[in-house]
Order: sequence, then structure tokens, then C-alpha cells
Amino acid sequence: MKDYPIEIDDYLSGTMSTSEKEVFEEKLRTDTELAKELKLQRDMLAVYDDQEWLEGDKEILKTDKATQLKSFYESDEAASLKSTINEVISENRSNSQNKTFWFIGVAASIAVLISVSLFVFKDTNYDELYASYVHIDEIPSLVTRGEDANKILEKAQLLFEDKKYQKATESFAAYHKKETAIDPLSYIYNGIAYTELNKFDEALAQFELLGNSNTLQSKKTNWYKALVFLKQKRKRKLKDVLQTILSDTSNYKYKEAQELLGKID
Repeated sequence: MKDYPIEIDDYLSGTMSTSEKEVFEEKLRTDTELAKELKLQRDMLAVYDDQEWLEGDKEILKTDKATQLKSFYESDEAASLKSTINEVISENRSNSQNKTFWFIGVAASIAVLISVSLFVFKDTNYDELYASYVHIDEIPSLVTRGEDANKILEKAQLLFEDKKYQKATESFAAYHKKETAIDPLSYIYNGIAYTELNKFDEALAQFELLGNSNTLQSKKTNWYKALVFLKQKRKRKLKDVLQTILSDTSNYKYKEAQELLGKID
């Protein structure tokens, strides 16, 4: 019986001598079964490896399912799972007598990671929860009647209301660059716009600015961060910020935070 996993492992790990590598690559030209096995193991390792996942086909990564899986893959839960998997694989790989088991371990690990990710997505519908808790109509208007309207800010809000989120963020950026006295509500609108675009780091940056604004609106910071983590499906981060809100009954959205925590636990 051909022991392809061991040969392939030696080839991919670079432990073959030059002559062994030449023989192996020559065999690849005629042995279609070996070529298929090599492609399979390369694909498996590409899925498992962080850099391959993050720097792979950009068009594929734009799909909704890929974005969802990527969010889970970058989550705290996945990080913990990958750490455990790494320990198991390292133990098996260090034993040169068990390379076949190392190969099987990688296959099993990937299957577990994908299975857990699918379970997480099906068990809690984060998209529906996010839609039910992001109440845009609750945010006060940026343009106050009877006052001279800031044209850039007015345009930014209109773009936001039309769900033209990318253009809205550009207008908010222009406003923040031009003005010295920033309306803190603009951070909320801009943060939500970035969240809708799945630009989570930019969204959190806006809510950090909101928190540092030293205004009444700054008390809403933790709730809006929670919405980012909810959309991002970062359960551990979401639970942490919800617990912070629940530390004081007077905190903004205390009841909603309590309710949401119950739904994700």
C-alpha cells in the first residue's frame, strides 16, 4: 500500500534531499493519484494556515459565507480552538514515526474547526440579532432645525439614511478633518456605517473617539461596541462588553444588554 501522506509530508515540509525531491516530482508527472493527494494536503494546509486564509483569493473572500467564516476564524473562540489543535499536531509531528497520524490529525483538526464554525453560526443567528438591536431611528439627527446646517454633515447623514455607507464614511471623514468642534453623534453614525461595511476596526475606532469625547453621548460607547462585536460574531468580546454595561443599572441600554447576553449564552 502506497504511503502517500508520509511522502507528501516530507515534500511539503522540505525535509527531502535534492535527489529525493527530483524523484518525487518526476513521479508526480505520471502518478495522478499522488498528484491528487498532494493537492488535497496543500488545500488543507492552506485552510488551516492563518496567512493563507487572510491573503488568499480576495474575490472569494468577498462572499458573505467567506466573510462569515473569516469572522469566526479570527474570533476568540477559534483562536482557543486553533491553539489546542496546534498542541496536538505539534506532539504528533515531532514523532517521526507517526507522520501518517500527523496528516490525519490535520484533516481531523480542519474538520473540527469547520464543524464548530458551522455550529456556532446555526446555533445563534448573529445577523438577525444585530438587525434587531441596531436601532438607527433612535439616533438623534445631526442637523438641528433653526440652526445653520453644516453642509458636509448634512450630506453625510443623507448618504447614511440612503444606506450609501461607503460614501457616508467619506463625508464623515471630510467633516472630522475640517471641523475642530466635532458633533459626537457623527462618531455614532460613522461607526455604524463602518459596521455595515464590515470594516470593524474602523467602526471600533469611531466608538473609541465617542468614548473620549467627554460628552453625554460618550456613555453610549460600550453599547455600540457591543453591536460591532455582535455583527463580527466575536462572542467573547461581546460578552465582556455586555458584562461591563451590566455592572451598573444606570448604564446606557442596560436592559437590552441583559436581554442580549441571555440570548447568546
